Amino acid sequence: MLGRSELFLTVFGTGAAVMVVEILGTRVIGPVFGVSLFVWAALLAVTLGSLAVGYYVGGVLIDRAPNARLLGAVVTIAGCLLGLVPVVSHAMLWSCQSLGPRWGPFLSATLLFAPCLIVLGMIGPIAVRLATEDLRATGHRVGGIYAVSTAGSLVGTLATAFGLVPSFDTKQILVGTAMLLVVMGAVLLARRGRPSAIIALLVPLLALAAPRGELPPGITVVDRSQSLYGLVEVIDDLNRGVRFLRADHSVIGAQFTRDHSPGFSFLHQLEVLRFLRPGAKDLLEIGLGIGSLPMALRANGITSDVVEIDPEVVRFAEKDFGFSTSGEIHVEDARTFVARTDRRYDLIVHDTFTGGSTPEHLLSLEVVRRLQEVLRPGGVLAVNFAGYQGGPKAAASWAVARTLRAVFPVVRIFRDSDPRDRPEEVGNMIFFASDEALSFGIPKDARFESELCENTLRSLEGWEVLRHVPDGPIITDEHNPLARLQLPIAEDHFTAMNKLLPREVWLQ
Repeated sequence: MLGRSELFLTVFGTGAAVMVVEILGTRVIGPVFGVSLFVWAALLAVTLGSLAVGYYVGGVLIDRAPNARLLGAVVTIAGCLLGLVPVVSHAMLWSCQSLGPRWGPFLSATLLFAPCLIVLGMIGPIAVRLATEDLRATGHRVGGIYAVSTAGSLVGTLATAFGLVPSFDTKQILVGTAMLLVVMGAVLLARRGRPSAIIALLVPLLALAAPRGELPPGITVVDRSQSLYGLVEVIDDLNRGVRFLRADHSVIGAQFTRDHSPGFSFLHQLEVLRFLRPGAKDLLEIGLGIGSLPMALRANGITSDVVEIDPEVVRFAEKDFGFSTSGEIHVEDARTFVARTDRRYDLIVHDTFTGGSTPEHLLSLEVVRRLQEVLRPGGVLAVNFAGYQGGPKAAASWAVARTLRAVFPVVRIFRDSDPRDRPEEVGNMIFFASDEALSFGIPKDARFESELCENTLRSLEGWEVLRHVPDGPIITDEHNPLARLQLPIAEDHFTAMNKLLPREVWLQ
């Protein structure tokens, strides 16, 4: 016989484990494929499909062997399978990476998490059968089992998000959850004459000894952190003399080690703001990266406030890239900050691209209108957006352009290189918006931080794109297709990141 409290405790614990697996799935797959719509869809599909299979298989097995040993064995097996995830993840992700950002996440999630989730799904019908020997109380017992399991999932979700993720890295959480499952299952078996089941603890312990893959020669990880939002790393490429800031499957900043100048040309383009509004005194930067722009504009007397959602990005920018500002740093979502701030700025830079897309809730008509209110009269908003300048994949760029032009009377858009050079490829585009005219002529006597910066800014007028945009919908909170429209961008960004840094780096 299985006591009611023992049964409910098992159901509660396994319900929590399901949510731990689902939430941490993005932290296992995200560094290789990015935390994109593809990854979330893959994890949700694999979770639901696996649980459905588990429900059916569990029902078949408990009808054939209606005893508590089966429950103990299933919980123990679930713990062992989860404990194997950190051991095999490197090999699995390596083999799936070539499938790209659409099918790679789905196959990875299936291979890594489906076995454990299928077995966890078996626990529900097994527990229901063990709890309903008296058919007159079937409804009451079944309802209790599902209520306790759902309560466990709720607690597992909250504990993972607010307690475990901020305090432990992904491997530690997975191994700890696996060990708890093994202990629960082994106790059930030990109480029924199978004390040797405790040996199964050796399986999750293997994960603690699993080595990381080796990096190519000349590439080192200077520092790393599992933040609330994903994996953040500082990476030195001694072969090219560049230091990178990585966030999951994106490089959000790069700096040449010889002179600490920016590694991405679009940052030099953004420096045109000091010529567009020579009297500007303050800047709001939404999305920090490594802080190159505030540092460059500080020499021209411009004070920068920064809004960055990830505190680890701020920490690494200060510690490893020399970022500092005399303004304020706000660690929060940009949308909440611009909604509540009473400050006004001469300049705003909106640069939140990561993981293959710009968060769609930060480019809606409502946000753009609020940004216009945060600007002083004559101020300039600059939006860095990765997209296409033409062709069937340019729908996202067009939607952003239409949305900005619905608010600002003047909007001009520039690529980060000559538009005639590989025009079909995705690239950074800078949208400059204002309620006054914008002139991109550069004074002959202007001074620049480098020859590359000067060449970029003096070439900028010839790189204008999207002068005419087809009619179509704008982006609003009620109708926001930007996530869907950016899917081609996410695919090409995935390929570009794998060219920028070797596969071994992304698989760490």
